[in-house]
Amino acid sequence: MSFGKKLVILLVLSILSLNLNAKENGFNFKPLFSGGGVSGMVGSAGDYGFGGVGEFAFLFFENGLQMSGHIIGRGDSITTEANNSYGTGSLIGKLSFGGFLPNNIMRSYAFFEGGVGFGGGNRTSALNIIFGGGGGIDFFYYRTGSIYLEAGYLQHYINNELVGGISIGIGTRGFFR
Repeated sequence: MSFGKKLVILLVLSILSLNLNAKENGFNFKPLFSGGGVSGMVGSAGDYGFGGVGEFAFLFFENGLQMSGHIIGRGDSITTEANNSYGTGSLIGKLSFGGFLPNNIMRSYAFFEGGVGFGGGNRTSALNIIFGGGGGIDFFYYRTGSIYLEAGYLQHYINNELVGGISIGIGTRGFFR
């Protein structure tokens, strides 16, 4: 068995054990949470972006299906297909829809997001319009904490250039109340 396969098996077993630990310690979903992480976006035309994310979210509907509203602050370093580089700070709104998988060991969700940001690069200021969507999973490691993994599509419209592609984010969340 190759090293990569062994690493994947170890990660899966670790995540399952963290989730079981959270369940044994009486995990209860909290209506308010915040977190932070990193994200990367890679486009098919050689464009890419990397950044950091901080979020605050609140649960506004729960009846089997959970709906949450998120307010996100995001900083990105973006390089376009034409090799123009920009640094931007953005404010984003995100809506997520999902719920717990059997036995409350993981929470899966789908989301869509959109926002606006400002920054600069290539001797000019830039307006950054962001929109996208995807899905994610919260892996609970403690009764008030999780590690999240998100994947989807993210599009930046920055200084009259479109930059978009596959986006992957990872981070941690803490649950309040």
